[in-house]
Amino acid sequence: MSPSLSLYLDLTRFAAALLVVLGHSWLVLFPTYPLHWPGPAAVIVFFVLSGFVIAYVTDGRDRTLADYTLNRLSRLWSVALPALGFGMVLFHFVGHSVFSPQPGDPGTLLSTAANTLFVGQAWFLDWAPPLNGPFWSLNYEAWYYAIFGAWVYLPRPTRALVATMLAILAGPKILLLMPCWLLGVLIYWNIERWRLSDRAAATLWACSLIAAVLLIKSAIGTTLHDRFLASWPETAALLAYSGYPLTDYALAILVALNFYAAAHARRLGRVLLPLAKPIRFLASFTLTTYLFHLPLLILFWDVLHASAWICVVALFSSIVGLGYLTEHRRRDLRALLAFMVGMSSPGLRSASMTGRGDPGQLHVAGNHFPRHAAMTATSAETVRATRPASS
Repeated sequence: MSPSLSLYLDLTRFAAALLVVLGHSWLVLFPTYPLHWPGPAAVIVFFVLSGFVIAYVTDGRDRTLADYTLNRLSRLWSVALPALGFGMVLFHFVGHSVFSPQPGDPGTLLSTAANTLFVGQAWFLDWAPPLNGPFWSLNYEAWYYAIFGAWVYLPRPTRALVATMLAILAGPKILLLMPCWLLGVLIYWNIERWRLSDRAAATLWACSLIAAVLLIKSAIGTTLHDRFLASWPETAALLAYSGYPLTDYALAILVALNFYAAAHARRLGRVLLPLAKPIRFLASFTLTTYLFHLPLLILFWDVLHASAWICVVALFSSIVGLGYLTEHRRRDLRALLAFMVGMSSPGLRSASMTGRGDPGQLHVAGNHFPRHAAMTATSAETVRATRPASS
């Protein structure tokens, strides 16, 4: 993994998280400047990026199923649990919000518990936690982690069976977008096999980026979904966030090609390496930005009635503070989880020591990238503001 590619992925994931924030907040905070930010497309970017990063992690540091599971859970829960708790508390002070038209329901405790265990989107459930619609994609990410982890780490006689059982538990809605995630895996596995010249890489990078922007700005996705909704309204409602598969697949292919080109574009390093420190710093708050931005906006706008610019300053200041308390402390949570697992089942860790790959210096702020932050859950995580249901 070259330093320039790592920085590019860090920059991409932070930019995707920022697009989500702008997509949710801009028209409310700045209605006189009606810009429409492509927050929904950022989910697909996160999925492809997540698949790439997890393939990289399983090829290096996470040599056992125990390591993989502890690292994934500590990565997700370090931010997810505080965000869910914050939403639960804030819910009692908010009756209605323009940022979340349906802030909650009588099953708030149940939906929070379901999302804590990442089953809030299993099959055709659509249980959003209080005031945090973006959480839906973390449910998807967690199942992708589980299915892929079973396939990579378990012995051959059992891995197909366990992966299939996990896929059945996840359900068709989550599986419908898994090809986007697997494209990231495919690109990582073949990134050295399919070589590009520097000129060809730069050309492919620019073309894939332009094509992705044109696809996002076009009405193709909306048109196809409207026809789908008109013909099969019940099915479209059940699929919720997975109801745009054709355009999502097309965008995922373009994103994967962009990452592939970036891996071979030496010019990219000359641009990004001088900016390494700020890029890594910003990327280290990606998951905090993703999971806390909506409840924080509701707090500052609907509860405290702050002005637009005060909201912006307070939002990003709070994200940095919360990030240091959550996302940057995931190692502590990992140590606690490892201790709890060891206390409850001393044989579990040794039983799962099925080696995979070579050890590498892969620690990072984010998702175990070489010295940098990697992705969010995935996972990983971004809201489709224009899409139906609880977001």
